[in-house]
Amino acid sequence: MRDVRRCGCSSADSVGGVRADPIVYENGRERRTLDLRPDGVECIPLLSLSNFRSMRTGTEDHVHPGCVEISLCLRGNLMFESFGVSYPFLPGMVFVSQPEEPHRMRHNPKGLMLNRILFSVPRSGETVLDLPPEESNWLVKQLTHFPVRLFPATERVKSAFARLFEVYDMSECRSASRRLKMKAATLELLIAIVEAPHAPASPKGKHNPKVSAVVEEMRRHPEADYPLEVLARCAALSTVAFNDAFKRATGLPPHAFLLDLRVKAAARDLENPSVMVADVAKRYGFSSAQHFATAFKRITGVSPRRRP
Repeated sequence: MRDVRRCGCSSADSVGGVRADPIVYENGRERRTLDLRPDGVECIPLLSLSNFRSMRTGTEDHVHPGCVEISLCLRGNLMFESFGVSYPFLPGMVFVSQPEEPHRMRHNPKGLMLNRILFSVPRSGETVLDLPPEESNWLVKQLTHFPVRLFPATERVKSAFARLFEVYDMSECRSASRRLKMKAATLELLIAIVEAPHAPASPKGKHNPKVSAVVEEMRRHPEADYPLEVLARCAALSTVAFNDAFKRATGLPPHAFLLDLRVKAAARDLENPSVMVADVAKRYGFSSAQHFATAFKRITGVSPRRRP
């Protein structure tokens, strides 16, 4: 039996012209979506596990008003798209979307397995998980200011997702112990997620000179396009093996590394007062000046110089 409930925005609602994705609660064979708020976890309106046994169509551009969406790919080969940029979403990777960032999944392949949460950003003066204000503000800041949108999950992230489902299923309903365990498991998951982008690269494997050559080429020409499949072929590796080797060499996944290079190169170009922001955005492959400004501020902490 499949139980379905809807919450939040209707499919007709929009934010800045982009559809606001409604929260749909269900407990079916291929998708399980849970509301943790009745258990005292007010900051998590959705915890989900998708296990699609058949291929599904992709999604349209959408946003999650007031919520940070955090997804963990467990199985399948996906592609997220946002602001005209494609993000290969492979098993073991985490993808993050902030409330104002439209995104879509280009396809849902057969065999896809995905964990996901929505973190509701608290209003001014509110705290999360009954934390003291200083600790709550730190956690919220980390969750709303990730250094990259796509990064490898640690084993801690994977086990924390599994633990949260375990506590939900095994704890006695409407009990003080359940609420306490749910809050503790949620806090562990959120901290594991915010620390994952800063985790050291895997020490496994040897130095790969072909990967090093790819890295140097990207440093010389950050304005060029570098499809993941092409980079992997140049290094004579599968895309999964290339991702792992690339992170060992640079500390970042390929897309995050290239984005960092482009923003830093753009910052150097903008030191010339005659250079226009829109021209720099176009040169380094950003879909718009707005997309460039969002990436620039996330990496540098400041907005690019505005010009008339």
